[in-house]
Amino acid sequence: MEDRSNRNRPRVLFCGRTTLDVLYWLDRLPEEDTKAYARRFHAAPGGPAVNAAVTHALLGGEAMLVSAVGGGPWAGVVHAELDRLGIRLLDLAVGTAYETPLTTVLVSAESSSRTIVNPPISEVALAPLAASWEQAVPSSWGAVPPVILTDGFHLPKTLGFLAACRAAGAMLCLDGGSWKPGTAEVAPLLTAAIVGERFAIPGEQAAPEAVLDWFARHGVPMAAVTRGPRPILAVERGRRFEVEVEQVAAVDTTGAGDVLHGAFCHMFARGVEFEAALRRASEIATCSCQSLGVQSWLPEANEK
Repeated sequence: MEDRSNRNRPRVLFCGRTTLDVLYWLDRLPEEDTKAYARRFHAAPGGPAVNAAVTHALLGGEAMLVSAVGGGPWAGVVHAELDRLGIRLLDLAVGTAYETPLTTVLVSAESSSRTIVNPPISEVALAPLAASWEQAVPSSWGAVPPVILTDGFHLPKTLGFLAACRAAGAMLCLDGGSWKPGTAEVAPLLTAAIVGERFAIPGEQAAPEAVLDWFARHGVPMAAVTRGPRPILAVERGRRFEVEVEQVAAVDTTGAGDVLHGAFCHMFARGVEFEAALRRASEIATCSCQSLGVQSWLPEANEK
């Protein structure tokens, strides 16, 4: 287990999407026009940036979150859980009619797959974040953290802020589940990009090698493509390598990629080198697949 008693806890800022995720663990996905009872039910804040921040916090890090939470019936649940975990929140939706989205996740015990249903994309306008750390965040947050992760959501509102933090010395990482508006603009600022195999660049070949080459052409020194249970393909300053993924009996793969990103940022902020951080993060993400939800993996990870 990571040492939580260390006063110099690694600090990471996470920028991106917040939802309330409602997970139903089913024997199998129901057929159309039928009813089914779930084996288990779980509700917790979700979204790539939030899950990564939760992972970092559970590993003993100091997590800060820039996201849109707003109001609505689910916002209180999100605030309460972030407070419980000690995750600081800078809410982009303060003073707007934005409401926390409710996301339904159906997990099949038969195949360990997950099907996610999102609500309609909110049309509520959010104000851009100030392009300065000192102007954007409370003074109690201290200096710019060593590592910042963006999941690609809210990039048009946070790009100037991220650029200012990068100029101040922060290492900027991308969690790329899919291509989003602003990805091309943020790429030259990145220190590392870890994307999923479904990440596709407009106008480019949809293959991991092509994705790694694209990031290299845009000046990103470290990049990786995760491929579920198959080896992670990675490159560090031109050196290619693979990270083997331990084969386990998966229970729930929901959020496994987010756990990997949070664990990677935790290691990276502690000064662990890219490849070693990626390998350890892969181990923790694999642990997370053996239980339901993105928090119940911790005892298993501690035993490794």
